[in-house]
Amino acid sequence: MIFDRKKYKNFAKQQLQGRWGTAVLVTFIICLITSLFSIPDVVRMTRSEPFIELVNSDSTNIQEMAILIEDVSNSATSSIAAFVQMLVEAVLEMAALAFFLKMSRSPDTVFFTDFIEGFNSWLRAILACLWNFLWVFLWSLLFIIPGIIKGIAYSQIYYILSEFKNVSVTKAMKISIAITKGHKADIFVSYLSFIGWDILAAIPCGLGYLWLIPYKKMTFINIYHALMKEALETGVIKPEDLQ
Repeated sequence: MIFDRKKYKNFAKQQLQGRWGTAVLVTFIICLITSLFSIPDVVRMTRSEPFIELVNSDSTNIQEMAILIEDVSNSATSSIAAFVQMLVEAVLEMAALAFFLKMSRSPDTVFFTDFIEGFNSWLRAILACLWNFLWVFLWSLLFIIPGIIKGIAYSQIYYILSEFKNVSVTKAMKISIAITKGHKADIFVSYLSFIGWDILAAIPCGLGYLWLIPYKKMTFINIYHALMKEALETGVIKPEDLQ
């Protein structure tokens, strides 16, 4: 297969034409939900200074102890929040893919309810997130480069799980490894190709991401379709592997 990044991007624009409204709405809802996780950090920042001023009036030992307790508490809370956020984002990703995959298969109108229906796969999304995180973390212990390589190898898991409801999480990872073999560098360069757009999207208070994210989603879904088609045609995977 000739990996044609430009073709996948151009096709993404065509797929979104006339259907940007719902795609932007879905993206806005996802961004709104994920932004809620930043609220505790803002609250802690606003409360930290009065707390320190309070302990300043006491002895140095009490002040140091109070600050230490606060730091430990904040660290634990942040870790738990980050873990929960990771799981929530996985569920949102699966729901978004249900919406964008449907858009990629047909020129027909897609609806916001297609996004809502994607939440039915919340458990599979959480399991996929945990399984993916475990393996990427273990590979990252060797060095950051192996972690990045394996992260790309596992990058198709959510697409596979969203499209093929009977495929298990462990099997989806094996299929993802198989279909990305020989194309990991192509996928990595595809990620890098959006850096310029990311910078531009961030300039108007990040509002540009409401349009950029759907564009990126559709591009990488087209890449997924191309990888899956090649794998099936070359016998890397068989139709029964997806059942």
